[in-house]
This record gives sequence, C-alpha cells and structure tokens, in this order.
Amino acid sequence: MEPDSDIKFVFDEAAMVVTIDGERYIVVGDLHIGMERKLEKAGVHARGASMAMLDKLVNLSREFDTRRLILLGDVKESILYPDAIEAGVIRDFFNGLAGFETTVIRGNHDAHLDEIIDVKPVDELRLGKFAFLHGHRWPSGEAMMLDYIITAHNHTAVSMRDSNGAVYVEKAWLIAGLNAEMAAKQYDRFNKDIRLIIMPAFNDLITGMPINEHRERMLNPLLNNGVFEIEGATTYTIRGDIAAAPG
Repeated sequence: MEPDSDIKFVFDEAAMVVTIDGERYIVVGDLHIGMERKLEKAGVHARGASMAMLDKLVNLSREFDTRRLILLGDVKESILYPDAIEAGVIRDFFNGLAGFETTVIRGNHDAHLDEIIDVKPVDELRLGKFAFLHGHRWPSGEAMMLDYIITAHNHTAVSMRDSNGAVYVEKAWLIAGLNAEMAAKQYDRFNKDIRLIIMPAFNDLITGMPINEHRERMLNPLLNNGVFEIEGATTYTIRGDIAAAPG
C-alpha cells in the first residue's frame, strides 16, 4: 500500500524512508522530546524515554544506511521555553545526532527551539516531489504543485478489533487524495493528483486519537477544510493492518 518506490513505511515504527535524487532520508514527526519530564511531574515514571527514541533513530540510520534526517515538528514537548531539565534532555538528544544531516520542521510546540540547539527550524521543506510540513499550517502554493505533502501533528491512530472482539488502539498512517473543488477555494494552482500523508507520532509515549472514531478532532487544516478527502482515505496501522476508512 505504499504510494511509490521512493517511499517506504518502516514496519512497526512510526517512521518512513524517502528517496530523493538517489539519497535516502529518514522522516519522523512528533518526537515531543522531554515528555517524560511532564509525566514525572504527574507521578508517572518514564525516565529515559527520549534517549530510547534517540537510539531508535540511530538504529534506523544504520538499517537504511543514511545519516539524513527530517524531523516533522513538535520536536520538543513544552509549547514555550522548557525548564532546565527538559532543555538539557533536548540538548543531549541533538548531541547524539552529531554527524547527522538533520532538518527540523517547526511545529506548534517548537517555540524557542533554536535557542536550545544549533539547528534552525524551517516552516516547510520542499525536496524533489515532496513537501514536508508539521501539519498545523497551510502548505505553500509551490508545495501544492508537488506529488506528496507529508505531515505529522495529528498523532494518527485507529481503533481496531481483534479476533476475540476486544478493541484496541494502534498508531496509524493516513493517505488522502485531493478534493479539487475545495482546493480551488484556497489555491490558484495545484496538482490534482497530489496526496497527503499524515504520519503517526514517533514518541512511544504517544498513541493518539483513533481517526476512524473521532474525525471531528482532526487538527490538520487540510482535512478540517476539506482540501483533502478524509472519506475513503487509506488508513492502516504501523503493523500494516488495514483499518476502516474514516468517515
């Protein structure tokens, strides 16, 4: 169910590998580095979660033989400036990525991030046929002329039922096609065959809201305003299980 040979969804991981001009990039979103700090304040112990996430990224880079990373926003947990402990976790995380070519897309949690690390976030990255955004902003007109818009932000998940009838929630991917009529209300020009890919959260502490049950809680403006069709979208878990289409 992968859209084309330049896109690989990593089995059992909220990560994808895209190939652009012969070079591989690992793409992840919604890292929320430092979330364990917030949980600890609430009495939940998850110490080391961010460093475990760093280890996963490093292992993925070895598996796919690339040191190029695209982080799709909400890199940090605090919406404003983090406390000293969380800021230290963020610095340690990026110190662990020394030697990587890392691009950070600015998410709604990433205010002041460039005051903590040496990487300057961007609002949108366009490479080859791909546009990368966090998902809380409208894409540029240039992005709408490409083949794929890849976002995070929604923490996509689906509600599934096992053979015994028990209901569980899993992280999921969503791939949606364009509604040209609605797109024409926002953009003068666009690729009518463009597809929107929404990634699940890379952070293991986040599962997400089941989109096949709570479509009204979609955060992405492209879905909320009908530019992309949520009805009939392809939805499946990171384990590859097909889920009921939202609607």
